[in-house]
Formats: sequence, structure tokens, C-alpha cells
Amino acid sequence: MLTYHSASILPLHNNEIHLWLIEPAKITDGELLNSLKMLLSESEVEKIQRYRLPKSQHTALITRAFVRKVLSQYADLPAEKWNFDIAPQGKPEISNPPLPLSFNLSHNDEVIICAVCLNKNIGCDIESLSRKISIKGIARRYFSTTEFEALMTLPSALQKRRFFEYWTLKEAFVKATGLGISQGLESFNFTIGKAETSQFNDNIQLNFAPSCSEQNNQDWYSCLLYPDQKHCVALCVKEHNPINHKQSFNVQVFSGLPLLNHY
Repeated sequence: MLTYHSASILPLHNNEIHLWLIEPAKITDGELLNSLKMLLSESEVEKIQRYRLPKSQHTALITRAFVRKVLSQYADLPAEKWNFDIAPQGKPEISNPPLPLSFNLSHNDEVIICAVCLNKNIGCDIESLSRKISIKGIARRYFSTTEFEALMTLPSALQKRRFFEYWTLKEAFVKATGLGISQGLESFNFTIGKAETSQFNDNIQLNFAPSCSEQNNQDWYSCLLYPDQKHCVALCVKEHNPINHKQSFNVQVFSGLPLLNHY
């Protein structure tokens, strides 16, 4: 599923979403880590140093260097030259981008992901399918009635995977809106249809309650990806200039390791 990109500038079309993945534990060389730190701004380095645990510092360093390296695949701008703003809702954005790039980040203990597209609001989320959770308790509190009832009708052996599918989709949606969980996780719901393949599913319907700030589900595209047997990834995107019919997207997945694993 992973693609290894080697071209100097990677084309990105309006109907495409690029998803980059990297495992921070695979980057351990001291000199390489020092060179990656040189790509960051002073404020970014200060924020990394505030983390108490070495693993958290390591993940934060890789994440910040990773997004810079990814963005430089699409424009002739060195990784250290990218500048970022924080939107009023707290979502990071590119300052004065050379092209209308949007990105979003997510990570767990093993993988960092960066989703990139053009002219859209985008949100992504990744979860480990083996993480221990209280399915019924969390779903009853945070899912819509429709989602909760659909989840509970599944055989118990299938409930955990579907729980994480709902959860990642909902996280990706609130990140795309920029409103976070203040949006109200019960104010919208997803209906997940049969997957096209074992690694990808965009047979997904998004619906809104009257209390949701979004109301037109034709503006939105959602999908689920399974980059390996252990993780579930969700993407949600909204057109900046919505059209009258729902658009499908070509989703490509890239390995981020070659971007960082050299001096």
C-alpha cells in the first residue's frame, strides 16, 4: 500500500489526497536527529523541550520535522523555510503558502500521519486497533444514537474494529472543521457501508443533526484506510468552494521514512 516517492516535486491534483506515514522509532541516529532539529523554529524547539519524557520529545521532534519535509515535496521551498500560524480554533495552518496546501497531523505511540490536499479543509486520525477501551461506555457517551445502536447490533467480535472506525472518523471530522470536540460528537453521525477492499473504504455517509454547524453532507468526503493489520486511519475533507454533488478522491499513501532518514 505504501508508495516511495523520489521525484523532486510531487504533483498534487485537486481530486487527490496524499497520506504520509512514518514510524518515529525507526529514526534513532543522533546526528540525524540533530540535523532534523535544525529545521525547526526556536519556538518549536522550546515546545519540544517542555515535554518531560524522552519518547515524547522524540515524537514531537519527528512530527515537526516530518510535516516540513512533507510540505517541501509539493513546492520548491526548503523544509526550514515553512512558517505556520494557529487558526482561531487552534488548528495549525501554513503562513503565506506558495500554493493552496492544507494539511493535518495525527499520531499514536507507533505511527505519525500527515494528510495533504489542495483547496480543502482536511482532518485525519489514526488509532491502534489493539488499544484497550470500554466500547459500550465510550460509545454511549460520545456517539450518536444511530451510531451506538448500529455498533451494538454487531457481533461482539466485530464491535472493537467498528468502534475505532467510528471514533477515527469523528475525530477526523472535528479536526477538519477546526472546532474540535466543542462541535459535539453526537451532533453528526456516520453510516459505514461495505468496504471495497480490505485496505480502503469510502462507502461512508455523513449526516448532521440540526445542532451541527455543518448541514450539507454533499460538501464532505470521508474514508477509512488500514495501512497494516494494527491501525485504522480516517480522513475527512470539505471543499473550500462546495459543489452541488459529492466528489470522490484518489487517495495515495506514501512512506515518510525516506524523507527523514538521511542527512
